[in-house]
Amino acid sequence: MNDIKITNPLVSVIMNCYNGDKYLPNAIESVYAQTYSNWEIIFWDNCSTDNSADIAQSCDDRVMYHRTAKTTPLGEARNLALKECVGKYIAFLDCDDLYLPEKLEKQVRLMEVTNYAMCYGCAIKINEEGQVLNKVPVKNQSGYLFGSLLKHYEISMQSVMLRRSILTEEQLSFATELKYCPDHNLFMEIASRFPVGVLKDFIAKYRLVGDSLSKKTVDVASTEVRYTLDNIVERAPELRKEFAIEFESAYNKLHYYDAVAAIYNNDRKQARTEIWSVIETKVEYFFVYLLLLLPLSNQRILKFLNR
Repeated sequence: MNDIKITNPLVSVIMNCYNGDKYLPNAIESVYAQTYSNWEIIFWDNCSTDNSADIAQSCDDRVMYHRTAKTTPLGEARNLALKECVGKYIAFLDCDDLYLPEKLEKQVRLMEVTNYAMCYGCAIKINEEGQVLNKVPVKNQSGYLFGSLLKHYEISMQSVMLRRSILTEEQLSFATELKYCPDHNLFMEIASRFPVGVLKDFIAKYRLVGDSLSKKTVDVASTEVRYTLDNIVERAPELRKEFAIEFESAYNKLHYYDAVAAIYNNDRKQARTEIWSVIETKVEYFFVYLLLLLPLSNQRILKFLNR
């Protein structure tokens, strides 16, 4: 593929921001440091009260600054930013995270010579100081991945690139009613309809911070994942039959999400009840149940579960 000459399409990088000035300069710089240069940043300021606006507006005209009149939910904010994109491809970068230098180049090259609706790659988890916590390789091969993603969802938001025409032609967008996983909802909808490209390269860094959205919304995780599964089944009931085993695995995992929420809420009994209901379906659930029986702190258990 390296010998194939590609065109130089515009990539629109959406940066949704709400009081993200702590890491924002590094995030923006990681886009400027790309080996691929034909990009724009759609900077969507969700009514920040810190220095985010000053940082974004100090950049050159490749950063398109927009500000909302009031703070909106993340899904709605991303949809508003999508309307401002003019690029052939769309990528996403939260203010806490970073692109590795060849991220856009590698993805554009892949998308230009395939018909993939989107692609994603591997990510590196870092802490608040930027130190590497662990590297998260992806397991799937490029293709029609819906069944595989039902069993093991591995898409990290900051590693994604979308073909904008797919969103407009299929009238797809982020579900505004979801707080926890509007990205999961959109990407699973796309994967249920189109082939998806997978890069085995590490192309982004994802920062885990103390007040991350996932920690704030852990109680609604299972409800929102179920929403996505149910909507796909309602739209395309034939998929429920074609991927019966995979859907069963996905629905079973909702009990795991509820167990994690219960651990966060210091309710070990409820956590055990949730895991017990699916304990025979997966070896991992058996080990989670064992952890819940041991005299370990909830924080230690969550660390074992990478939560």
